Amino acid sequence: MNLKKIQKYTIVLAIPLLLIASSCKDLLDPKPLLYVSEDNSIVNKKSAEAAVIGAYNALSQNSYQGNTFRYIVNLASDNLRWVGNSPSNREFDVHDVFATNTSVSSLWGALYSTINISNNIIDKVPKVEDQTYSQSERNVAVGEAHFIRALAYFDLVRLWANVPIITERTRSPNSGDGIGNSGPIAVYQQISDDLDVAQSLLPLNPSAINRNRASIYAVYALKARLFLYLKNWGKAADYADLVIKEASKFTLVKPYAQFFNAKNTTESIFEIDYTINNKNSFAGNWFASNITGGTKELLPTDDLIALLRGPYGGDRKALLLDINTPPKGIITYGNMNFKISTGENQVYVLRIAEQYLIRAEAYAELEKPDDAVADIRTVRLRANAADNDLNGLTDKEIIIAKVLQERRLELAYESHRWFDLIRRGLAEQVLGITDPDKLLYPIPRQELLVDPALKQNPGYK
Repeated sequence: MNLKKIQKYTIVLAIPLLLIASSCKDLLDPKPLLYVSEDNSIVNKKSAEAAVIGAYNALSQNSYQGNTFRYIVNLASDNLRWVGNSPSNREFDVHDVFATNTSVSSLWGALYSTINISNNIIDKVPKVEDQTYSQSERNVAVGEAHFIRALAYFDLVRLWANVPIITERTRSPNSGDGIGNSGPIAVYQQISDDLDVAQSLLPLNPSAINRNRASIYAVYALKARLFLYLKNWGKAADYADLVIKEASKFTLVKPYAQFFNAKNTTESIFEIDYTINNKNSFAGNWFASNITGGTKELLPTDDLIALLRGPYGGDRKALLLDINTPPKGIITYGNMNFKISTGENQVYVLRIAEQYLIRAEAYAELEKPDDAVADIRTVRLRANAADNDLNGLTDKEIIIAKVLQERRLELAYESHRWFDLIRRGLAEQVLGITDPDKLLYPIPRQELLVDPALKQNPGYK
């Protein structure tokens, strides 16, 4: 989906209940039911609430968090290997992605679709004339939209670095023409600004936590991650600490596998929920068709398997599943309670274990080895993993290496490893990448054809 197509309409509904009120004339309207003209998208409290639901649905769609983002990011790392039949999917495994790759194109479109909906909410909700729509409710809606937009731009800048910043709602099919690329400094500033606004609008001490919606704690957690990437170690530690200290709301659950064997545990800060009526197809990438009806595209790498089964894996060996497939024998698959039959495969966008490891890395960089080691130990002990190697550890570089190994094991299939290797300057060495341009993805070719102001990333045609 290119930007012009996205800009023509704003998605606001993804559930048929909100279409029941449509007239008979609407039923004959040839436009897609999931799209409405942006001029009519948010006119009262009900349609504003529907738009927010639409933003979360855009975030959860298969072409974004539901499948494509997780597939290509995890496959690019040293945690997964490709065993499928599609040459276009193999491009991510060998780090040679073409500008015509359909997964790259669909993810780009899904990200800007999500941003487009958020822009519409941010612009129109404050102007809604509906006396039943309180100011506090409006603040929450706009705060959530800023958070979602920040998350989408964070994924964009990590994958492409040089991307268009679009913050205004669409007014015509040509609204986005001529915007061109912004560099990563400007994009990261936009993310920071969005999170600042979200922090100012979302309730400071919510009485209850909806782990499937943005909260003040989700903002803190994403800020901690953002500042980790920006190497602002003090702020990374401070924001992670704001979440960790809320022990009554966010705790590491035991055993390790409990967080993915149950929905919305205290482990989760922000979790995308999938149900039998709102499925994703990620699990289908893992298992063979003769076993569960999957396509068997992905398998864990041998070194990840060895680490998970070793002393530092502990209970995290639950991320592996051995299946006997005669005559080939035992094949080790990835496991995270993947459900092909129902498609109820949660996405753990932000969880408390990551915050401990963000704080540990920041503490190491701040020359606080005891505090860093304590956070690593906390994560290890929850997983019943060995921790004797941490005793008396003070060397900064060794501690950071321990943090990165913990992140690799603890967050194995959660879309972090590829970015961790890049931000620490290790991707070329670990993955054998000889061309540094391949650490970014190409901007989809059709986007360049639609808008000449867009420039391709270096190393791509």
